[in-house]
Parts: sequence; structure tokens; C-alpha cells
Amino acid sequence: MRALFTAYQVAAYYTSFVVFAVLALALNWFCLLASWLPGTDARERFFQRCVHRQFALFIRWLNFSGVVPIRYQGFQARPERGGRVLVANHPTLMDVGWLLARVPEAICIYKPDIGHNPFYGATARRAGYLASNGGHHLLRTAAAKLAAGHTLLVFPEGTRSRNGQLNPLKPGFVAMARMAGVPIQLVRIHCDSDLLGKERPWWKVPHLPAHITVSLGPCLPPPSSETQEVIAEIEAWFRSTRPAEAIRRTPLEPARTPVRA
Repeated sequence: MRALFTAYQVAAYYTSFVVFAVLALALNWFCLLASWLPGTDARERFFQRCVHRQFALFIRWLNFSGVVPIRYQGFQARPERGGRVLVANHPTLMDVGWLLARVPEAICIYKPDIGHNPFYGATARRAGYLASNGGHHLLRTAAAKLAAGHTLLVFPEGTRSRNGQLNPLKPGFVAMARMAGVPIQLVRIHCDSDLLGKERPWWKVPHLPAHITVSLGPCLPPPSSETQEVIAEIEAWFRSTRPAEAIRRTPLEPARTPVRA
């Protein structure tokens, strides 16, 4: 029986990539067909909701198959309106999917080569996502999006963490939040497996089932202190085993100020 269960898990793991590819290609082709439409804020939000539904459907499959059960904590309350920076750690390759499946409208910052990817390129452009090669232009554009009420999803480590150890955070997201005058919402992602980790090939089967927990943390007010102080406090929260006590300032309760949807 154990051998049969192991065989099922391996088959479900590889099938999950097929399911993801089909969903991503279908949405990307839809976005290509809609590429003639002028870009407006309302259309960007529409395509962001399409991405949300794509990932939500994919996560339904993962939970149904039992190969990667995903649990959310603190996202239950009705979200408030208004822009904010959603900051998360980055243990797996699919972290953006775990979050976009729960946040109906959000913009991301993507690597420039993704703009030419047949699975994501047209989708990223139509949803109003931002290429990471913009420098100061990227900061200004992101701040303008935030000020207009968008949620910006960032992984400030810049790359996936190794063995669950947080990488030093890059400060760009603090500058964006300060320029736009919006809060910073922290999110912790925990994975109990080596699923899609750093320097691990996707085709190499990890320990299964891989349990994912996505927890909404404190919502910090718009930055007013020095950037390095803000970074240090956020890093302390991510590294702390008792995250509720890691940030000295009084955070807003997650249930009252969850991420904007």
C-alpha cells in the first residue's frame, strides 16, 4: 500500500505541472487576443482578477490531490480598500501563486525575461505588472500604482531563501511605501518540504505531501523612520519564532486590516 501511495503522489506531483501549464497557457492566449485593447486601470484590474482565478483554481487542484495542501491564516475578514505593499518571504518557486490565489487584485514586479515567456508574458503585461529593470522609473511607477489604490506584491529577498533562512531584504519596497504613503502588510509563507526550493530542479520530486501555510502578519503604518530601521524590524519579524512580539511598534491587527482585495 505504501508503494501505491508513493506512486500516486509522484503521479499527482507531475500532473500538477501539466494542470498549471494548461491554465497558464489558456490565460496567456486570452491576454494575447485582448492585447489590442487600450490599457486602463479598470482593464488591468480585470486581468488581475483573471490571474487570481487561475491560481485559485490551481490551488483547488493541489488541495484536492493532496500533494500540496495549502492553508491560509488571517485572510478571512473583509479587506479594506486602499493601496498597500504586501511583503512576503520567498521559500518556494510558487510563492507568488499562493498569494495571488488569495488576493483578487494585485500587481507584481517581474524579471524582464518573463515578458517574453509564452506562459506568462502577455498576462503580465495586460495585468499591469512591472518589469524589474526600471530603476528610479520603477520606483515612481510603483508608487503611483500604490497611491491609486493598488496592492503591490513584493519578495524583497530578491531570490528564494535556502533552507528556510531569510536572505537580507532589499530596501526598494520601503521607498515605494514611503513615496505613496501606504502601509506595509507582512505575510509569512512556511513550507515543511523542499518543494521548488532554491537550486532544486522542478522535476526532482520533493518530500510529499508538501504542506504550505500562508499567514497574514501585522500591517505596519506608512514608513516614517529610517529605511534601515524599518528593514531591521521586518527582518526580525520574519526570523522570529514569536512574530507577534518581534516588531516594537504597535501593528494593526491582521483581522482588521488584511490585504486589500
